[in-house]
Amino acid sequence: MAYSERISAGLGSLNMEDLGQSLREGLGTLGSMSVKGFDRAKQFSQEKMGNAVKTEYDMEYIQLAARVEATQTNVNKSANAARNFLQPNAAARLEDMFNEKVTAAETSTNANLRDLATKIPIRRGNAIDSRSTYSEILGNHMKAGGTEIGDQTQVGGSLIQLGNTFINMGKMEKEYLRDVYDNFFKPFSNHLQVEWANIATEKRRLDLARLDLDAAKSKVRGARTPEAMQQNEQKVRECQAAFDRQYEQTKILLTDADRKSAEFSNHLEEFVRSQINFHENAKKLLEETYANMKK
Repeated sequence: MAYSERISAGLGSLNMEDLGQSLREGLGTLGSMSVKGFDRAKQFSQEKMGNAVKTEYDMEYIQLAARVEATQTNVNKSANAARNFLQPNAAARLEDMFNEKVTAAETSTNANLRDLATKIPIRRGNAIDSRSTYSEILGNHMKAGGTEIGDQTQVGGSLIQLGNTFINMGKMEKEYLRDVYDNFFKPFSNHLQVEWANIATEKRRLDLARLDLDAAKSKVRGARTPEAMQQNEQKVRECQAAFDRQYEQTKILLTDADRKSAEFSNHLEEFVRSQINFHENAKKLLEETYANMKK
């Protein structure tokens, strides 16, 4: 969905899966929580059919939420595309991403995730330092072939020389990949797993608070006695206060995330710097090898 479409859609709206979870949570307990879950489901259904009045978020919030969501979505897509670019092997990418999630789980605030992470017998972080690069693989094949032919022949000596060059280039490539991981992927991953996960949770809570508020307002309009009217009006005031608190909390998180967009530019600059350093050093190494081979 395009950025403009997110704004026009109003963002933040619950889907059936979100509401189903809310309803299950409500009906899974006794007393007022069962009523709350039912009221949310009823309000949600009536809104979808156009038979209920819905509190709309102000345009400032809608635009802010849309901008943050667009940033999150496209940063994630760009990071994934960069992973594909740097590691064409899909199995290796999945291995690294899984190991990174295990590492993140070890420091999670969720005790169950921490406990699960300690039970997984797998390398922590990723396999950048231990996995051979394509340059190293090529270099080792060349060097082995040149050694078998013999360095007393021109082709054997050239294969050994070029093999050593690619082995050294592979070591440089590992340093480059480690640099990219530490200064590009890791910061992006932290944002995705921590900050934006918190934002998604608070936005969902805001949507539920909005449903509670509108359900309470609907009951006021449908009250048949003064006593019921008074009771429902008190409920509206309580729901309004809860909604206002959640709205402010969510907006604070969104505003903070929006301000941090400059940090993403810094991470992208680090990615470019890593590229420049690696390619400059690789070019220098290849030029030296080429000059020696021409002698």
